[in-house]
Amino acid sequence: MGISNIISNLITMFPRTCLTALPSDLFTSFINCLTLLTCSFGRSAALEEVLDKDDMVYMEAYDKLLESWLTLVQDEEHFPRGCFVQPAIQVFNSYIQCHLAAPDGTRNLSVNGISSHEEEEINELQEDDRELFCDQLSSIGMLGRVAADHCIPLLTNLLEDRVTRLHGQLQRTQQHLMATSDPESMDRKVLDDLYEDIHWLILVSGYVLADDCQGETPLIPSEVMEFSIKHSTEVDINTTLQILGSPGEKASSIPGCNRTDSVIRLLSAVLRTSEVESRATRASLTGLLSPQMGKDIMWFLRRWAKTYLLVDEKLYEQISIPLITAFGADTEGAQWIVGYLLEKVINNLSVWSSEPGLANDTVELLVTLVEKRERANIVVQCEGWWSLAKQFASRSPPLHLLSSPVQRTLMKALVLGGFAHMDSDAKQQYWAEVLHPLQQRFLNLINQENFAQISQQEAVKQEIIATLEALCGIAEATQIDNVVQLFSFLMDFLSSCIGLMEVYSNTPETINLIIEVFVEVAHKQICYLGEAKCMKLYEACLTLLQVYAKNNQNRKRCDAGAEEEQYQDLLLIMELLTNLLSKEFIDFSDTDEVFRNQDQGTPASSRPVSAADVVLYGVNIVLPLMSQDLLKFPSLCNQYYKLITFICEIFPEKIPQLPEELFKSLMFSLELGMTSMSSEVSQLCLEALSPLAEQCAKNQEKDTPLFIATRHFLKLVFDMLVLQKHNTEMTVAAGEALYALVCLHQAEYSELVEALLSSQRDAVIYQRLADAFNKLTASSSPPTMDRKQKGGVPEEPGGVRVQRGGAALRQITTGNLRLGPCLLFFCILKKPINR
Repeated sequence: MGISNIISNLITMFPRTCLTALPSDLFTSFINCLTLLTCSFGRSAALEEVLDKDDMVYMEAYDKLLESWLTLVQDEEHFPRGCFVQPAIQVFNSYIQCHLAAPDGTRNLSVNGISSHEEEEINELQEDDRELFCDQLSSIGMLGRVAADHCIPLLTNLLEDRVTRLHGQLQRTQQHLMATSDPESMDRKVLDDLYEDIHWLILVSGYVLADDCQGETPLIPSEVMEFSIKHSTEVDINTTLQILGSPGEKASSIPGCNRTDSVIRLLSAVLRTSEVESRATRASLTGLLSPQMGKDIMWFLRRWAKTYLLVDEKLYEQISIPLITAFGADTEGAQWIVGYLLEKVINNLSVWSSEPGLANDTVELLVTLVEKRERANIVVQCEGWWSLAKQFASRSPPLHLLSSPVQRTLMKALVLGGFAHMDSDAKQQYWAEVLHPLQQRFLNLINQENFAQISQQEAVKQEIIATLEALCGIAEATQIDNVVQLFSFLMDFLSSCIGLMEVYSNTPETINLIIEVFVEVAHKQICYLGEAKCMKLYEACLTLLQVYAKNNQNRKRCDAGAEEEQYQDLLLIMELLTNLLSKEFIDFSDTDEVFRNQDQGTPASSRPVSAADVVLYGVNIVLPLMSQDLLKFPSLCNQYYKLITFICEIFPEKIPQLPEELFKSLMFSLELGMTSMSSEVSQLCLEALSPLAEQCAKNQEKDTPLFIATRHFLKLVFDMLVLQKHNTEMTVAAGEALYALVCLHQAEYSELVEALLSSQRDAVIYQRLADAFNKLTASSSPPTMDRKQKGGVPEEPGGVRVQRGGAALRQITTGNLRLGPCLLFFCILKKPINR
């Protein structure tokens, strides 16, 4: 770890000139040494994993070195051209070798007489490799692009070889099963090794070919594009398309297979893997297959489709002819692969409905196919899409066996597909087949006279749960161009959902799901809603909270189980309130006007419900139910403090109006969060103090509970910054809070400074502290919250100058006293306090 930390700090902390200024021989020696260390640590990390060691020292060191490589290759323009190609090949080869079985690799070899294959136990709760090793895979993927000429063909050859062997092994196993009466006698070691090899080859291929672009437009990596362009003159387009469109055949059996685009051929190898899996299921060999391999295939195809399918050439300065020919808009290749992927999705949902992870990856691929309008236009032309929609809407087997989260995502995909380009008759027919049955079944069920009596029957509960999951999926499908239709459809359900709160008041799982419907509607749609539509949503949410409060007012938390149950309710309610608050700072309705026609003529009520009304009513519910035991749940704790911070920032004028007990609970929560919680929570509490202090300053009333509370917080923040150890990431927020509190309580601040100075027995330290505080606050007028004064460094003495804060920081070296950060961030004067 020591060596890896030194190298990591050298590469990440120091400017590039420290490396580029090295003599050529010395720089080359450094890179060679880094390469050898990385490969060595990688092999040792693999050995640690085999032996299942608790202390993964080499794994941590390996991660550090891979991060260092990632930093280097991302800044390769500072270094000699091509200097990282050979090191990248060595590190990449070493990684692949450690993850392949013998004879090509070293995985599962006996170590000191211990065979990991025989000893290995799979923990179902263990995180998936693609999440567990995502940082490693990102670095290896980047190195694979640096040496694309070597790495992409290598991955293709290895994957094609493993898939051919898998196909043969499945055939031999089938023959063995037909010839024996004892299926247990079959040795699965060969199959298991092949599945593990394919697992890692597909993961690495996915990270080489594409990035995981959250919130950004996915683009083909420039190195992959350049690699394809460089070899495009050697490529036979027709042969490439033939291999792509023939996943049932070995690529090597097709004439001219050596004149194909390597990027497309790597995709073809994955499609070949998918086809072998599909044929095995049709041959009733599902029991021999690996669900993990199925998950890997779906993950790869989703990642690939986001980036390559219907590639938009306008986004690139240069484009590969083979790639645009195979996957561009209006090409036969794109239409064929969309149809193939849809067929694969339908097959997976039929065969693997009992495997939640694989089913979830499958429907996520379906979402990817329809979330972009251009792809959805091709999908809805496929007959399989319409049959899938009808089958799901009618709750036909086996789709009704899918887990609730999978059904939710499938409904999201079906709704997104419904907004593809279709003629009006087709679109009307589609919605009649997808949404109308859902609405009709729900209304028929809840409108039965004996619904209250039959509501607890398992079949009825499952129908209600399936409907609620579908509503969440519909809300998740919201986009700016479909919010009008979806909001109107969902609002018809919300009042009925509130009625279900009464019926299922003693069924926590159903109550949670009902609240979650409101959470998703608010989260996905409120930013697009105009005033009239917002009022409808606020009123529905307020009614929901009123029913929840009535049902919970006498509930006692008498045991740990009840607390865990209530934790889920409270978390969802706080998410709902936070989502409603988001309208105050994320609002697209003014410019979009998506509801203009519908909102015209809608009369405003005499006393419209506002977000403040709903949120403060919700706070009245949440605060009394919170306890220190409940705050031990990290997600609940973070959501709770995020909510009260938002309230203090957005509605500070409402805080003094809270009932006395509620106000005391809120102030106690802020103090508890500052002093006893994580640094993230402490920072949220500090951010809440500034607007509260400003509110006191506006009111100019010095005997209010809020004024007295802020005086108490002044001492807490002062002590935190000056006398206590704290996370430096909180210093900006603490500086803002302290400045606002000092402006409000200048006399008390002076007393705190005097008390600190009087506690010093050392005359030298006393004088240095006194000088520092004098310089920090030296001005001809006291500090105020005036925006102009805080907006920058004044020309004349009228506030604290930034230079003085820095000078004071340099003068303070008081040993145990940590005054430096406090004085430095008094310079927050140059930032506006109002947000």
